[in-house]
Amino acid sequence: MAKKIILAFIIFNSFIVIFFAIFSFIKYRQVVVKVNQDPITRNITPTTTPTPDPNRPFAIALMGYGGGVHEGGTLTDSILVAQFVPSEKIIKLISIPRDLWIPIPVSIGITKMSKINSAYTIGLDDKRYPDKEIQFTGAAGGGQMAKTILSQVLGISIDNFITINFSGFIKTIDTLGGIDVYVQKTFTDPFYPIEEKTNDLCDKSPEEITALTATVSASKLEQYFPCRYETLHFDKGLQHMDSITALKFVRSRHSPEDGGDFNRSARQKLVIEAIKKKIISLNFIPKLIQFTNSLAGNLTTDIDLDQMQKLISRADEFQTYKIESFPVTDKNFLIDSISFDKQYILIPKLGENNWTDIQNFIKQPTATSSSNLD
Repeated sequence: MAKKIILAFIIFNSFIVIFFAIFSFIKYRQVVVKVNQDPITRNITPTTTPTPDPNRPFAIALMGYGGGVHEGGTLTDSILVAQFVPSEKIIKLISIPRDLWIPIPVSIGITKMSKINSAYTIGLDDKRYPDKEIQFTGAAGGGQMAKTILSQVLGISIDNFITINFSGFIKTIDTLGGIDVYVQKTFTDPFYPIEEKTNDLCDKSPEEITALTATVSASKLEQYFPCRYETLHFDKGLQHMDSITALKFVRSRHSPEDGGDFNRSARQKLVIEAIKKKIISLNFIPKLIQFTNSLAGNLTTDIDLDQMQKLISRADEFQTYKIESFPVTDKNFLIDSISFDKQYILIPKLGENNWTDIQNFIKQPTATSSSNLD
């Protein structure tokens, strides 16, 4: 009898394990998107694929966007590329400014100059851009478009992408119980936007608003609508941040002491480092698939279940890697410019669409590149 009970217990637990494995697989499929392929190419029987070299570099594009239903909700204002280099045991964290001016293939054989943060949006928008190449359409079209353009800029292959919106970012930090971030300098931002007050009139009449819009530059207009903003302040030193505080920390752009996109990128890397440390301290990596499942609707990736499991199997190895920063900024390879339609943009110092210096920078040994970081 005892043996039967034990056997029944084993069978029951095996069933539970199998059930949750299947459930996790089904849920994980909700965040994975597949690339559209030409039917002719898709139906060709593949030849035997050689086993990939485990020491080859591989890269993942990490992109953050606001989300929501308002216009511009899928603009990826945070763009980082994590290149894993096993032979050097480092992760190169390459930050790309959102205002980088690049050609985007909006239809077959036709490109449109635009900011790089719009690549993901254009790839997702099959109604406005119905004649794109097949791989730039569908649910994975935005990620494929961004990967292709980032590869052209950096001169490296981008293997996969992960996108997350602000809701997903908040859920991530909440799940980890907050993070500890070392704030490198004290700063105050008097114009952090309050989402629900984006269109608040701040007691101004329609006539006043029309007059202000006609006479005040966009960069100064915020000063006339103080009710739309709150003041942020962060002191230098180690700070424990909950999800909302961390989001404000990485989004802040208008501080006189630490404003602008490049300083914001530096803060984003501090948060990524803090998340990495917290994940390691909690031994969180084995739970990654279950956690990713909970982000359905807020996270998208082309890393399939098999790839994810292989990455998780190398987690102990990756935890020993050193993270090195490779920022692409106006302090090394870019200059300020104005587009034909009067947008603020960044272009290479060597000239529009000339990425040679940036590509050489990324390929340098880490020790050499570190002198160009700031």
